[in-house]
Amino acid sequence: MHPHLPPVFDHIHRTSTHASAHHPVWPHAPLPSGPCWTHATCRCGWAEIAESHSDARVLARHHRRYAADHPAYLPGAALRIGGRAHQADATGTHVSTTGARHGWAVADGIGDSALAAHAAGSAAATAAYVAADRGAVAGLLAATGTLAAVHAGDTVMVVAAPLPHEQGGGWDIAWVGDCRAYEYDPDTDVLTQLTVDHTEGQELRESLVERYRDRPQELEELAARRDNVVTSSVATADDHSFGRVTTTGPRRRLLLTSDGVHKPVPHASLVRAVRTFSDPGSCANRVTLAARYFGGTDNAAAMVIDPVPAPIAAELVP
Repeated sequence: MHPHLPPVFDHIHRTSTHASAHHPVWPHAPLPSGPCWTHATCRCGWAEIAESHSDARVLARHHRRYAADHPAYLPGAALRIGGRAHQADATGTHVSTTGARHGWAVADGIGDSALAAHAAGSAAATAAYVAADRGAVAGLLAATGTLAAVHAGDTVMVVAAPLPHEQGGGWDIAWVGDCRAYEYDPDTDVLTQLTVDHTEGQELRESLVERYRDRPQELEELAARRDNVVTSSVATADDHSFGRVTTTGPRRRLLLTSDGVHKPVPHASLVRAVRTFSDPGSCANRVTLAARYFGGTDNAAAMVIDPVPAPIAAELVP
């Protein structure tokens, strides 16, 4: 969380239950008729489904009891459709029932179609689920297998998971295409971009940097024309085409975005948002709203993840 801002939470693991006909993680298809399907959800991002209200409450109590023993994370996400016919951006969150494993993803479907939206939703849900257990790279490659088995849609994506303490205790990030991950350090007020876009525009910047050393503005104008052409995607990902980066702890606020956010929004405005809004949901919402303010017309997706140390989480559980 942000030491210079007051905490906005009273309980980390605050659960609720409600009836629904759709699965909380995979909401694209209705559940079969029969039981009284009930969702159990938590502020930390955990979600499960049960066949009755009483079973859902049991799951919620189990989660509250055991999740306090592990580091907690407060995620917040926001999506805006922009000027498109379909919302082809998607976010994915998975938290195990005991709170020991976590994974998150932001996907941006390629194209403006129902197929692109379905690909993004499928990839984000699969990647977050697998990344929570086996890391960001495994999550991304699992999404590749899902798209190959389901349909011909495609998407770009960034996947995140916390690294175990023995591996550095930071963030584990994998990506394809031009979705991004940033980490914000409140002590220095610096928002660091952790990923490098896989686009033809970025390849031009890297290959022509020496030739245009005295004309950086010309190089940027040239490269910007090719920033909409990605050179890697989930459907085509393999062991050599994805990007991966890890950080060393302590973990700080993580921001995941689609290009509908970071293309129109100046970096200084992103810094201002992650500095000002201590609630992750409010921060994500303001970042996507900024995309509209700065003239963005694409789908926009943002996810903000705030780490909460285990001792603090344990103290706040009733």
